[in-house]
Amino acid sequence: MKLKKEMKDIDLMLLLTTVFLIVIGLVAVTSASFPTAKKYNLNSFHYLARQSGFLIIGIVALFMIIKMPRAVIYKNIDWLFPFSIILILLLWSPLGDKSKGQVRWLDLKIIRFQPSDILKLSSIIYLAKYLAKHIYSLRDKKVFLTAVAIMGISVGPIMIKDFSTAVVIGVGLFAILLASGITKKQFLFLVLLGIGLIYVILTDPENKFRIMRILGFVSDSTDYQSAALYQSRQSLYAFALGGFSGVGLFRSRQKYTNLPEAYTDFIFSVIAEEFGFIGTFIVILLFVVYIYRGYMIAFKATNYFDKFTAIGMTTYIGIQAFFNMGVCAKILPVTGITLPFISYGGTALVMALVSTAILLKISKEGTL
Repeated sequence: MKLKKEMKDIDLMLLLTTVFLIVIGLVAVTSASFPTAKKYNLNSFHYLARQSGFLIIGIVALFMIIKMPRAVIYKNIDWLFPFSIILILLLWSPLGDKSKGQVRWLDLKIIRFQPSDILKLSSIIYLAKYLAKHIYSLRDKKVFLTAVAIMGISVGPIMIKDFSTAVVIGVGLFAILLASGITKKQFLFLVLLGIGLIYVILTDPENKFRIMRILGFVSDSTDYQSAALYQSRQSLYAFALGGFSGVGLFRSRQKYTNLPEAYTDFIFSVIAEEFGFIGTFIVILLFVVYIYRGYMIAFKATNYFDKFTAIGMTTYIGIQAFFNMGVCAKILPVTGITLPFISYGGTALVMALVSTAILLKISKEGTL
């Protein structure tokens, strides 16, 4: 009865959409991770068990957020945001895990996680709080530049280590600024600043691999074994093999040796091969519904803090899903970013559920 009371008046469609995405994710992770589990002599359900463990943590966090007093998040974000920045800076320390070519993980021996997933949420909430406080003085130069500084602090450090995640965070924060009512000059300033920052990062000699990915994406080369083209080509093969209705659950061939990171970055390609157009259409539709409900919650929110928070959370989930599916369908260069709720990854799943919990809380109470 108590649980039923806590869940009363929440956005049921958003909750059900999240449940469907998670179920699809568990099935997809089970199938896509099977070859990797066998390769390392692990139990066939090793990755499913780990993902299920993080799912339980995420569900507990979801109910805790819905139940907790509305002021807790608002008050504690003042230290949570700087703390998440410190975690990002630790990527430059010996704690930064350099596996798979990029330093995205912190390895604390007891636990290994991606601090960028925490930064996504904390930066959105922190900027939402700041703009809500200064909503009527945003045209003031000092207020606007402070908001830009918050964006810079959030995006700058992580962009060096994880470019695609930095773009996701940047788009989420940019959406909040757009919703706050910035002027045309402020908008142009942000666009030019963003382009300049991206140019500096991409032209850095240490980031040559990113340029190669972009050149490979726009190239008409037929050297499909090249590093720039191989991943995208194998992903398209998975789509082609899947056809309209797919080859069937667990019957993907691409996931065995050809498709890299099949249970993380390219899990959407495995879904395309095993469930075909029907499966991919359902996944896309679920994300469209999620985004629609998220923005409707923002529209109906009774104060600016809730509106900005809901817009940021919804945008980050939506843009990350678009990036992942776009890469798999070869309409975007390879970025190495996961599909929310579906790809294997503990921190990402927990944070996505926390984001959903915040949206559900806003829909339930109209305020945090």
